Amino acid sequence: MAVITRQTIIGRMWVALVMLWAGMRILAVEIWLVGYGINIWWFAVIEVLSSILYGLSSARLVRALGARHRKDAGKWGALTLLGYVMPDTYLLSVGRAMPLATYVIVVSLALIFAAVALVRTRSSVVHLVRTKTG
Repeated sequence: MAVITRQTIIGRMWVALVMLWAGMRILAVEIWLVGYGINIWWFAVIEVLSSILYGLSSARLVRALGARHRKDAGKWGALTLLGYVMPDTYLLSVGRAMPLATYVIVVSLALIFAAVALVRTRSSVVHLVRTKTG
């Protein structure tokens, strides 16, 4: 019988939270930005696929950093970044004549959440290392 570790449960919870956030972003784009040339179905597909990629790869990035596997961390870090930027890249590249405030909000939120993700990743790695050594 397979044993589910605490790390696995936390990883799955993280992916679930990322997917919940994706649903909220899809709804927000449907409400506020679909009139600016954004195809909500394409955005939804990109958002869901990139969220799965981001959720899984960021969880594996934390594990690789905690184990000090630099090569694996580089791979997972690159996939995490790709998953993170895909939806906003689509949104900003196909949106037509969106108000300047929309661009400012999208870019600002992306930068804020990237900073939060970096801090969260660092604290997760520190916690993982302490748990293994302590």
